[in-house]
Amino acid sequence: MKEVKLVAFDIDGVLTDGRLYYGQNGEESGLKVFNAQDGLGITLLRNAGFKVAVISGRSTTSSRRRMEDLKVDFIVLGETDKAAALRKIHQQMHIGFEHTVYMGDDLIDIAAMQLAAIAYAPQNAVKQVKRHADYVCAHSGGEGAVREAIEHLLAGLGIDSLTLLSKRVVQ
Repeated sequence: MKEVKLVAFDIDGVLTDGRLYYGQNGEESGLKVFNAQDGLGITLLRNAGFKVAVISGRSTTSSRRRMEDLKVDFIVLGETDKAAALRKIHQQMHIGFEHTVYMGDDLIDIAAMQLAAIAYAPQNAVKQVKRHADYVCAHSGGEGAVREAIEHLLAGLGIDSLTLLSKRVVQ
C-alpha cells in the first residue's frame, strides 16, 4: 500500500448507481447522480498527492463535467478496454501497476482490476468482480462506496483524512 501513486475508478455503477436515463425520443438523457461524499473523497486523494483517474465505457457530458469539477487527472470516457486505458495512463506517468488501485463493478473492469496492486468493488458489483476484489465495500456505487474505499486506503497508509482538509476542498 505504501507505494500507491494512482487511484482509478469506473464511473457507472461505482461513482453513480449505474442507472441510465432515456427520454421519450429514445435518447440517453446523460443525467447522472453523483455522491458529494465520494467527491470529497476524491479531493482527499488529490490533497494527499495521489493522481486520480476515471475510465468509463460510456461517454457523457455530465460525467466529463463532474470529473473536471473534481480536477481528476486522467479522464478516459468511451473506452471499454479498461486495461488498455490503464496501461496508457501508466505509460504517461512512468509507473508500474504495483503503484495502482482500481475500483470497478462489472465484467469489463476485471482486467484492469487484475493489473492493479489493490482492487476494490462496491457492494452492488457483479459476483465475478467481487471475487477479484481485495476489498468489497459495504456501500453500493453512487451511495458512498468510493468514499468508503478511499477511507480504507488512506487508513491503510496511516493517513488521517481530517488532516487533508487543510487544502482547498471541492465536493
